[in-house]
Amino acid sequence: MKLCAAQMDIAWENKAENLKKCSVLAEQAASNGAQLIVFPELTLTGFSMNKDLSEPPDGDSVNQFMRLSEKIGIAAGFGFACRTGEGITNRFCIVNAGRVVANYDKIHPFSYGGECATYTGGNLPASVELFGEAIGLTVCYDMRFPELYQALSQTCTLIINIANWPDKRRDHWQTLLKARSIECQSFIAGCNRCGSGNGLNYSGDSAVYSPWGEEAAKAEPYKEQLIYAEINGKVCREAREIFPVKQDRKLELYRDFYAK
Repeated sequence: MKLCAAQMDIAWENKAENLKKCSVLAEQAASNGAQLIVFPELTLTGFSMNKDLSEPPDGDSVNQFMRLSEKIGIAAGFGFACRTGEGITNRFCIVNAGRVVANYDKIHPFSYGGECATYTGGNLPASVELFGEAIGLTVCYDMRFPELYQALSQTCTLIINIANWPDKRRDHWQTLLKARSIECQSFIAGCNRCGSGNGLNYSGDSAVYSPWGEEAAKAEPYKEQLIYAEINGKVCREAREIFPVKQDRKLELYRDFYAK
């Protein structure tokens, strides 16, 4: 599967302008043979706490991306503030061929940044089978919680993280992306925004790492750019056979550790 990560600046709380940009980028990605394009967290608004920008699960943003996907002929992953009876969640949605194929609600809202005051955390991991690959969905701060990635890597050959990760912690972002790929023995793709929004600056540093921790694609910092990587589950299986780390995990012991 050919994956494209769209490192883009996001116009603050301007859904129409950002959707227009996403459409242009999706067309470019499709013309370069990408089968799936992913955009940064809260794609059409930036990292906003404005509850008025939230939408129902079948709201305008989802419908716009479904139409975009069907028209251009590419699957698309994007983020939005999803309003349900349980509250507002920070959702990562993937659409393909005019329909929603996966939804994931960010399990770990960023308490340090005040996200918990607006967004309710999800409680279930999510993955989807697409173009022959099992894909796990995560959002930004989730990257700091290896337990989620280990759980997803049991079945997923690719785990995607969409983010609004500020440049003051860019070293953490780069280090964690690579670390997750090594410890999970999965492809790890990080799609981060660039530019600035609401007083924060973003370097992007979007990248894809192989199950061996090798750089498969990397964007230039502070610049809008599309990056591409070939995702092949065979590489994951080979890595796990050659260097069988997972067979040495002690899950029962870990459960006891956490229980204490």
